[in-house]
Amino acid sequence: MQRQEWIEELSAEVLLFEHQATGCPLLAIKNDDSNKTFAVAFNTIPTDSTGVAHILEHSVLMGSKKYPVKDVFGEVNKGGLMTFLNAMTGSDITYYPFATRNQKEYFNLMDVYCDVVFNPLLLKETFEQEGWHYHQESHAAPLQFQGVVFNEMKGAFSDPIRLLFHHIFSGLLPGSTYAHESGGDPRCIPDLSYESFCRFHTRHYHPSNATFFVYGDAPLAEELEFLQHRFLSHFPARSPRIRAELGTPIVKPRQIVDRYGVESGSIAERTYHAVGTRVATASDRERNAAFQIVANILYNSDGSPLKNRIVSSGICNDFGGFYLSSSCPHTIMITYLIGSETEHRDHFDRLYRDTLAEMVQRGLDRDLVISELNKYEFNVREDASKAQRGLDLLNKTLAAFRYGLDPFAALKTEELLSTIREKSLSGRYLEDLISESLLDNPATVTVTLEPDPEKLQETLRQEQQRLDGYAQTLSDAQQERLIARTGELMAQQQAPNDPELLKLLPQLKLADLPAAIDFHHVEASRLFDVETLISDLPTNHITYLDIGFDLGCLPHRFLPLLDLFGAIVTEIGTEKLSFSEFAKQVATCTGGLTHSLNTYSQYTDPDRVRCILWLSLKVLPEYLQQAIDLIAHLLSSLSFQDRNRIREIVRREYAWAEHAAQSEGYNLPSTRVFSRLSVAGRYQEQINGITAYRKLREFAKNHGERQERLVEDLQTMARILFNRGNVVLSMTGEEQEITQFSTIGSRLVEALSSGRRTVEPVLDAPAFPRHEAFITAAEVVFNVQGGVLFPKQEWYTGAFEVLKTYLTRDYLWNTVRQMGGAYGCFSQFNFVTGNIALISYRDPQVRKTFQAFERIPSVIAGIDLSPHALDQLIIGTYGSFDPHQSAAARGATARNEYLSGITVTEKQQRLREITATTAHQLRSFADVFQAMLDNSYRSAIGNREKITADDALFDVISDL
Repeated sequence: MQRQEWIEELSAEVLLFEHQATGCPLLAIKNDDSNKTFAVAFNTIPTDSTGVAHILEHSVLMGSKKYPVKDVFGEVNKGGLMTFLNAMTGSDITYYPFATRNQKEYFNLMDVYCDVVFNPLLLKETFEQEGWHYHQESHAAPLQFQGVVFNEMKGAFSDPIRLLFHHIFSGLLPGSTYAHESGGDPRCIPDLSYESFCRFHTRHYHPSNATFFVYGDAPLAEELEFLQHRFLSHFPARSPRIRAELGTPIVKPRQIVDRYGVESGSIAERTYHAVGTRVATASDRERNAAFQIVANILYNSDGSPLKNRIVSSGICNDFGGFYLSSSCPHTIMITYLIGSETEHRDHFDRLYRDTLAEMVQRGLDRDLVISELNKYEFNVREDASKAQRGLDLLNKTLAAFRYGLDPFAALKTEELLSTIREKSLSGRYLEDLISESLLDNPATVTVTLEPDPEKLQETLRQEQQRLDGYAQTLSDAQQERLIARTGELMAQQQAPNDPELLKLLPQLKLADLPAAIDFHHVEASRLFDVETLISDLPTNHITYLDIGFDLGCLPHRFLPLLDLFGAIVTEIGTEKLSFSEFAKQVATCTGGLTHSLNTYSQYTDPDRVRCILWLSLKVLPEYLQQAIDLIAHLLSSLSFQDRNRIREIVRREYAWAEHAAQSEGYNLPSTRVFSRLSVAGRYQEQINGITAYRKLREFAKNHGERQERLVEDLQTMARILFNRGNVVLSMTGEEQEITQFSTIGSRLVEALSSGRRTVEPVLDAPAFPRHEAFITAAEVVFNVQGGVLFPKQEWYTGAFEVLKTYLTRDYLWNTVRQMGGAYGCFSQFNFVTGNIALISYRDPQVRKTFQAFERIPSVIAGIDLSPHALDQLIIGTYGSFDPHQSAAARGATARNEYLSGITVTEKQQRLREITATTAHQLRSFADVFQAMLDNSYRSAIGNREKITADDALFDVISDL
């Protein structure tokens, strides 16, 4: 043991150990948290952009010497009570964390994770599946690159934000580790050889290059003995830890211009600009914490003079920024414009620097500084209530170990924040930081990304030229061998694991399941003569307050505007407070004011739907009265007079919606499919689907001529919704704050009108084509197929939840992800409506994925599980019914279940059905799945070439 200290703000004993033989550190944070957390991390230092560290992260989880099971991660994930299980690769680190509340499982997983990282099989077929390989299924089939990481990164590189990051790091830190793409550039991934891949593991995955982390209430002596006896004692003496290459950081400004792919059409207002500045080093904790606050003051607060001047100038659709304090040894400030033009770059640079200089000269607005200090401190306090507290602390300490800093200091924040607050409010501390590190700092890189309708085709042509070049080098015999090898790999992917090998994995038994789950439920009452839902939970005295407005009175033509309405209402200000003044007050007395939209189908009558707009805030006890007064003022004095601010919000919301559609687009086709299946789905499509997306685009592109109509609509919506007859209140907090709210919360209701409320008829079914596809500039596709699985509610039982676990974690994982090359595949199922959608994520396939969906009934009919395998599925399903949540999340879950009419009795019944599931019951769902598919709906979004190649699958293909 090197050091031991009680840290009061964590209520934990923190101990640092160093292994005598190998020199690896272990940090232990011991407290009474039953959600035990473990991680082993390695400094993984890439020397190119082949993605070797990322591919290795995937591959070690595919089998080890002690556990020679195909896809250890997938098998473990099928059947456990884990609250977290994953692996991650950063720019200079790869780490393998998990968390569980079950102590037996904790040590089981520790054994599995340590064995796969220290003793992996690393088979050639694993490298080909997870990394890349030449893929040709027949002489008539095309030659392709295939691989899970290869396709994942194609999807990632469709995101221009990812490209901005890459250029900022490579531009600021040339010649360094951070100039490489650790996740892998799709252009470079095929340069990686299997031999280099294996050598990377040998060099990097040794205890001397590792860091261990344990957290929670597991016995420390047992943890240390376990690691020593089973793993560390088998390794030779220490070798030097591998450190990142720092390169030669730039000392004068640099400009980078690149292109990113967009679909054909207008390229106006689609340019990105970003400025990255090397500010400090990871070792200066005080400056780094202060710069987090500076970033919010300058870039993210609606009270920022800099943000408001740049956005109001009309040179962009949004402006923002953030501070990176632990991504590398150097700390970096990044600010960006989205929705701009190439010619605005110099104007942006002048405006940025001139406004910063003016703010420094005049001094920062004191109210703005206080508001952002308060907001930052709120976030620190809320961190203590996170469900995955161990993971949060892990991430804080890993940077300290990587960069030779004090991990104990990384865990302490109270004294640091007190110092920053005192300096910020008593002098020119923040102004001097801005002047020294942003204005007078030449170590900056400016990146411009221009939209290019030809870029995607150019990228595909270059890939095809490389494939053609390789094909020309093959003799007839070599091509036959390639086709045979492709077939061998596909056969291996399809082959099930040997049941005897599966028994080697340490797993829980049904007897290890908790005897019962304590499901939280809300206490429903009427306060202030409105429906009020209360959750008394330990929140660290933070109040989570949701003010809901029933949308049943809103005419249907307003539904596509609701998300925009929520954004505007929470930002626009009031008759007495400008939007910037309102933003400062919100940050001063709350941890944030946000909106969300939920649709609740009633369990006893799924066609009866309740849609609610929630305005949500979170508040410390000393600010509860001030926060309630502020929101009451907003509801009674909301003003839409600031036309310029409304225009800015509309442009910003569309810019980010367009970005999300290309990079994370599956929600749009999923919502489209569900709109054909239930009344709730109809509302979701209007509120959050393609209908809403296109309406938002219409206002963003034609705002001048439609502005007054929009303002009139917003005013009408507010007049209809903000009525006492529509309101429902929901609060999660502790008894003291609940009591306080019961005495002052009436102000919220009193701020609302009390006019007559008219209920609108149910929304009609849409007339969309049955099978639709939508084109974006993504290099991959998101596929969706869905239908009504249980037309009668009584057909649904807990046994189906076990089947769903099997389908998503076994069949679809193996066929769509491992064989098809998609990054992921999952289902969305609503047991209240009985509807399901099958979804692939960042998928290189279209037809093959839908064919995999169509085979599900025969797969179900042929299920033949051993008692052991069935038990594991039951355990995994049971665990998903008892997620580890923060108090705030538990309150929100209970609120949503109450509003859908789902009772604790119903949930307990499902648990009994889950634990009693038989293989026969699983097979019995084959017919209902077949009936669903026979009457299903298909949708897809993504790459034009891939979708049009299988155009027969769709009735209509259109640009999004």
